Amino acid sequence: MIEKLRLIESELFRIASKYGVKTVNDLDKLISRGKLSEKAVGEDLFLLDHLLSKKDTLEKKLSELNVRKGNVWKSLQNLLELPKLSSRT
Repeated sequence: MIEKLRLIESELFRIASKYGVKTVNDLDKLISRGKLSEKAVGEDLFLLDHLLSKKDTLEKKLSELNVRKGNVWKSLQNLLELPKLSSRT
């Protein structure tokens, strides 16, 4: 689930960066103001909406399982007995 969430977040970032927005509403506003055309945005508008919905669903499931994204790497490190990374060089 976490890997799916990371993939979704990276795709959301790609689309948002492409148009300089954070939400579907932001993209809608650019279209309504005439700064972008629906033709130019194409399927990205629907994909952005779909991905945001999937992200919310995955985050809720992870929350129900008491899984925090930030703690996953620590758990994996411990499980695999990997050395801890140091921020000092």
